[in-house]
Amino acid sequence: MQPSAPDWSYFIIRSTPSGVLTLNSQGQITDINPAAEELTGYSRAEALGLMCDDLLPCETLGLETCPISSVILDQKQINQELLLRSRSGRTVPIMLNAFPLKDDRGVLLGGVVIIQDIAFIKGLEKERRHLVNMFAHDLKTPVVGMAGLLQRLLQGKVGPLSQEQIGYLAVISKEMKRLEKLIEKFLEFARLDMRMLTPMRSAIQVETAYQDAANLLLPLAQAKGMELKAEFPQEMLIISADPILFRRVLENLLENAIKYSPPATSVVLRAERKDGEVLFAVQDQGPGIPPEDLPHLFEFFFRGAKVSDEGGFGLGLATVKRIIDAHGGRIWVDSRPGQGATFFFTFALEKQESFSSPKN
Repeated sequence: MQPSAPDWSYFIIRSTPSGVLTLNSQGQITDINPAAEELTGYSRAEALGLMCDDLLPCETLGLETCPISSVILDQKQINQELLLRSRSGRTVPIMLNAFPLKDDRGVLLGGVVIIQDIAFIKGLEKERRHLVNMFAHDLKTPVVGMAGLLQRLLQGKVGPLSQEQIGYLAVISKEMKRLEKLIEKFLEFARLDMRMLTPMRSAIQVETAYQDAANLLLPLAQAKGMELKAEFPQEMLIISADPILFRRVLENLLENAIKYSPPATSVVLRAERKDGEVLFAVQDQGPGIPPEDLPHLFEFFFRGAKVSDEGGFGLGLATVKRIIDAHGGRIWVDSRPGQGATFFFTFALEKQESFSSPKN
């Protein structure tokens, strides 16, 4: 008689470094692995039969409702970053994943809770923030100082210069400004990416914000014989967003559309109210974006193969996406080679009803 095969699932659960708890349909603990014992401070013998809330109390997790109730009662999956206070009083940052457990017929059997200690990851995030702050101070400050000294040289503050010397210093000054701009863009992107820069929301009238951005970019468009157009509904559109960051989004997308479009064409910004938000579209008549570039447009330092002759660092669209993400919006692009590109993005409407009246 052949010996029975080992229960691999049992050994996998017992050996996994993440804490695993299994529950019955009433929310009582039916099993707990060694990693969960260490995180909660309860032994398996003590935990069996207890309600999950006894080991993962909602009040210490900082939650108004127990996530396990959602798994058992509503049969929803939960993914949440929390602080767990163990039985010994030790506080540990965890990632909690919980999901209902069903049989082949879809009948609820119970649930599974997986808790992972993310203290190491949080430590890395702290070091990353420290690195960004150090970068801001130790790199930006001397660059600004050197740019100031170069400007004094060009102004003749330390004596007359030959035309050749002035030419060299002018090139150095130009490149220093480009470097300073790169540092500023990188810091802005990094702070958004690490949620160190929190949007300061206020009510923004869309048409007014567009006019401000268009006035800034009009010389760039006129130099190429291009036209900037806007299409807005009759009703006034008021969004809830950080004014500086929202303008950064408009300026970047409109500037890109102008920069990568041929002369004597037009760039159009459209805006419309849709499902409690404003849907924007920036459309150009440029060469379009190759299909192989579309999945990477919003990646850090990505620059497509067809933009090598245009200035830039590949930070603009990545920063735009982080700004929109920070506001809870979305951004995507529709483009085909030879047919231009349209960038769509959303911002939430301001909820005050006083702003929903039609324009005069």
